[in-house]
Amino acid sequence: MNSREFFYDFGRALYRVDSFYDEFAKQSNVSSALLWVLYALNDGNPHTQIEISNDWELPKTTVNTVIKEIQKDGYVELVPIKGKRREMSIVLTESGKKFADNVLSALYKKEAEVFNSLSSEEQEIVKVLEKLARKLKGDEEEWNM
Repeated sequence: MNSREFFYDFGRALYRVDSFYDEFAKQSNVSSALLWVLYALNDGNPHTQIEISNDWELPKTTVNTVIKEIQKDGYVELVPIKGKRREMSIVLTESGKKFADNVLSALYKKEAEVFNSLSSEEQEIVKVLEKLARKLKGDEEEWNM
């Protein structure tokens, strides 16, 4: 296998995984962007819009739009961060936690089934994917010079 074949197969596999999450969002009657924002927020920790945007590679405008929508619905609170004028911490409210759990519980169950079917060696895939992302992004920075 050469690099072209590797990344061709990699891209196909990646988009198959991505399409699972897109289809899950559709079946749950939420947008993909809302699914990923809820996924990010439902870890029990406060996050900023910038953190979500950077960690999940979502456009800042998309994250901002989703946060405004779910704030209107009472699912999140924006809490000022001491020492930062404009940045706010985003925290799920009780109704937001219930909403997120309702949307994500079937997904978490499916992910657990898949995870438990993997060998410990296969579970290392995240490290490999992170390494690929770092190396590809490093190359991307060189292209922009």
